[in-house]
Amino acid sequence: MSEMIEKSVTEAEYIAPPAVQLGTIHISNDVVSKIVGMAAQTTPGVSSMSVGLTEGLAKSISGKSLQKGIDIHIQNDEASIQLRINVQYGRKMHEVCQELQHNVQQAVEQMAGVIVKEVKVQVVGIAMPENV
Repeated sequence: MSEMIEKSVTEAEYIAPPAVQLGTIHISNDVVSKIVGMAAQTTPGVSSMSVGLTEGLAKSISGKSLQKGIDIHIQNDEASIQLRINVQYGRKMHEVCQELQHNVQQAVEQMAGVIVKEVKVQVVGIAMPENV
């Protein structure tokens, strides 16, 4: 009798190389701020970021703009982020802020590999529609 021989075909498995410490990696706060800014821009209901008093003074004195409405503090690979935003009129502010917190956390952790400990959001204004 002839017997059927079954051959299992397996796909090639990816084997990650062992982690090798080649040196330190530093991601600047400016880079993290840009990631945060992009996450804020794509969050529905966020009209714009708002400049705080310190940033306004720094810009007027030095002529340089800091990351508008974003404060980043990174310590031990954990980030504390504070945002000042304007929300579009008619939007539920607490829902906009919760979605913004989620979007910022996801973007920073995925792109920079930094753990986000907290995202504080301060609504400082409402953007009225132009036709009102």
